[in-house]
Amino acid sequence: MNLEQIVRDFLALFHTSSLDVIVLRSMLADDARYQPIVPIAPVRHGADAICGEMERQYKLYDECACDILHIAVNGNTVFTERVDTVRQLANGHKTTTNVVGVFDLDLSGKIIWWREYWDGLDCAGQLGIDDKAMRAIMCA
Repeated sequence: MNLEQIVRDFLALFHTSSLDVIVLRSMLADDARYQPIVPIAPVRHGADAICGEMERQYKLYDECACDILHIAVNGNTVFTERVDTVRQLANGHKTTTNVVGVFDLDLSGKIIWWREYWDGLDCAGQLGIDDKAMRAIMCA
């Protein structure tokens, strides 16, 4: 089982204007967890909650291109250093941020714990909002 390729395939799901939630759900363990921005966003518990969160995010932006700069595997953990670019639906502007994504996978290759580390203030500046508005968006 190639854990690196599983994560690459998972991230490729987001480079679209129409999120395929069925395929997304199939790559997550039933009891998976997701934290969209560590430490400010709450952890989403369960594959259905994660899919719901991604559907919510895709009402704000789409076409999340994940340009992987580095990727490393240690046991069942995959670390990605990326540059993510999304298209804001409100105005069509592109927002770009550096991201470190960490994925833990179970023995069947399903994602069980996914967390993202990125600079929310940098994104807030690109969006023309303050940190409180950014927290409100990410903690909804």
